[in-house]
Amino acid sequence: MKKYLLSLLMILTLLFITCGNEPPEEFYEGTPEDSTDIHNLLDQNPELLVTDDMFEATYITVNLDPVQFFVADSYYRTTDTIVKIHVDSCGLNLTERNDVLDFWFAKDTTCTVYLYDTFSVMSLMHYDEKQTGYYFWGGDTHIGLDTVLIDSTGGYDEQMVAGNGYRHIFFDWDETNGWQLKRISYGTYNFPAAGTDIPIADKVMLTFSDGTQDSIIRSSYDTLYTGHVMNRFRSIDSLINVPAGETLGVELTLAFGQVVDTMCVFYASCGGTNRVELEDGAGSLIVTGSGVTNLYFESVVKNSYYYVVPEEDYKAQVWLIPVRIQ
Repeated sequence: MKKYLLSLLMILTLLFITCGNEPPEEFYEGTPEDSTDIHNLLDQNPELLVTDDMFEATYITVNLDPVQFFVADSYYRTTDTIVKIHVDSCGLNLTERNDVLDFWFAKDTTCTVYLYDTFSVMSLMHYDEKQTGYYFWGGDTHIGLDTVLIDSTGGYDEQMVAGNGYRHIFFDWDETNGWQLKRISYGTYNFPAAGTDIPIADKVMLTFSDGTQDSIIRSSYDTLYTGHVMNRFRSIDSLINVPAGETLGVELTLAFGQVVDTMCVFYASCGGTNRVELEDGAGSLIVTGSGVTNLYFESVVKNSYYYVVPEEDYKAQVWLIPVRIQ
């Protein structure tokens, strides 16, 4: 009986405490009308949804080291031969893009749109030399390189590549003007997927012809940092401003990890044009276009260019940086 009375007293106490309190705010889920309004804003700003102009089928010159055969080659060979090529020019041809817009509404009447992309791309290569290394068993465990035949005829090769990535676009509700486009993030795209065996870009430094510089970094835990960070939102009005026809100095550095800069070749491009190699991660890029245009910075593991038998997977990371052309 005492336990019953004690339980009844606790219930009455809780009812007294909560009486008169308003129920918690419901989580805002958005309406079909909200989604339509946001879609209309995206339709009015189609350049913000562009992610596939990083792929340029035009062949450009690439400077790669001469073909070499390493001790490690014998460890993962699939036959008695290993075939390598020396690529002197390359390109990328988009074969398919699938994009998904995922709307996430929040109780503060905001909406974050996730733009997910998957790509099917053809890595295009022209080579000026093909070398075939023949291996033999030297004893029970040792595999040795016997001879290397060199064919300087030249030719073309290609490789299918898969890639994926995403970026965010942020909208806020205004009682007077309705939904407003506020901020966007930059985009990171991995080929074939994020992992320790692909390059991880850490920083891109841009130098303007007047000597001023702007940098984009991979991440920052400093909440007061106001610079350009890849995984943060950026005000749509505070994109990097670039004069039309500007020649930008570019310096790309990798984060510390399994893949280091000597294992990679680097590229930069502007809005699907002017793709150039950045030797050792540094070079220049001519900016063309108008309005909001994407700059792309690629880090590609070199081995995918060399190995034909066994084939080496294309492994790369691409940064998408939207800029405003003045």
